[in-house]
Amino acid sequence: MSLPAFLGWPPAGTFTTGSAVTVGVFDGFHRGHEALVRRTVGHARRLGVPAVLVTFSPHPLNVLAPGAAPRQLMSVDDRVAHALSLGIDTVVVLPFTIELSVQPAADFVADGLVAALEVRQLVVGDNFRCGRGGEGDVARLTELGRSHGFGVEAVDLVEAAGQRCSSTEVRRRLACGDVAGARELLGRDDRRVLART
Repeated sequence: MSLPAFLGWPPAGTFTTGSAVTVGVFDGFHRGHEALVRRTVGHARRLGVPAVLVTFSPHPLNVLAPGAAPRQLMSVDDRVAHALSLGIDTVVVLPFTIELSVQPAADFVADGLVAALEVRQLVVGDNFRCGRGGEGDVARLTELGRSHGFGVEAVDLVEAAGQRCSSTEVRRRLACGDVAGARELLGRDDRRVLART
């Protein structure tokens, strides 16, 4: 498939064979993010469908709580490029808006994952939430998956450097000058991220 990136949901009919999808901000692409991508790509290859990563720009907190918004670890272009380098076939960048933040999880699934991506397998972190008020947790997504005919896999959080891998922890390590600890959480020497001290 030669459709590496979409801004917004692609038109219905783009993914006629279905897709394997992972969803998240993916800022910094730490080890936990890469575990989600590996599982998504594995499902995609097994099913013979494209592997799709859905991300958001700007960071949700830039819209919901601008004063608390974190410093971005990677640009959207860098996130797209890194996702493609890991075997993702297509990246969907959703503009994060107030309207998206109040959309019910059932609508996010039906209008986006099902109608636009024809999802057959969804892969998320075990603490993932989407939809109004974070109502779309793993249990709700599993229920929606049964209704719409797709599987849901929740991937356990990954630990490194004595901490759960998270973009927040990478930022904290960089802020206090612990570049080695941030590198361990990332699982690679990525100057795009590590230079953000």
